[in-house]
Amino acid sequence: MERIRAIYQAFNEGGVEAIMGRLAPEFQVRDRESSPDRETRHGKEGIKQLFDSYMEAFDALRLDPVEFTEAGDQVVVTLRQRARGKGSGAEVMGRIVHVWCIREDAPLELRIFGNKTQALEALEAEGALPGQTTH
Repeated sequence: MERIRAIYQAFNEGGVEAIMGRLAPEFQVRDRESSPDRETRHGKEGIKQLFDSYMEAFDALRLDPVEFTEAGDQVVVTLRQRARGKGSGAEVMGRIVHVWCIREDAPLELRIFGNKTQALEALEAEGALPGQTTH
């Protein structure tokens, strides 16, 4: 869990480039189902593409972890997301949930959900909820 916390700190300090060295080489990321161009992106280039697409609309993006829930080899992270609109400067705030799959001490996969209920339901449907610990 500390490894995941450190990823968010690095992202908030240096953007997506600051987290590349912390990810498994075969890393993949899947955006939330409500995303119009949802797809699974592969490798470090995949996460860079995803965040680059976010940054087309925003000048700044900050992800602050609020709660961590361990679920086997996965970590569910509830986040407070803050972004500043490009051009308008308007600040947008909301909640989002990330589910990280960890293998051999490196993040292997990141899935993004609109809320914790959706994330836990997906994990339950996959049989991936042996036990949960919230921090």
